[in-house]
Amino acid sequence: MKLIIPENKLEEIVFKYLDTKLKDVKQLEGQYFDVIFKLPGYDTGIIGYNNLSNVLNINGKLIDDVFSIIPIEKTQIMRLIANYVVTKYRVNITRVMNPVLKTDLWR
Repeated sequence: MKLIIPENKLEEIVFKYLDTKLKDVKQLEGQYFDVIFKLPGYDTGIIGYNNLSNVLNINGKLIDDVFSIIPIEKTQIMRLIANYVVTKYRVNITRVMNPVLKTDLWR
């Protein structure tokens, strides 16, 4: 059975999921990114943000976690996560990346 979910509801679902998933996230300085959002128990950051270039790098594990609850295109998930970061942390993002998926989105 397929469900049709309006775009605004899809964003609402993903934002609520990310609020829960990222509630314990810590902001740290990173080696390659100015800000690393790291969860307890993760060896690497879940999201990296570079202030100078406005680049957001999203860990593939987070993309897969969202995909497991809402199986939509991973590029769409990346856009939704970027929207969440912009809304939640008030940053300007011009580029969203994931090197594993070899995906590079421009906003």
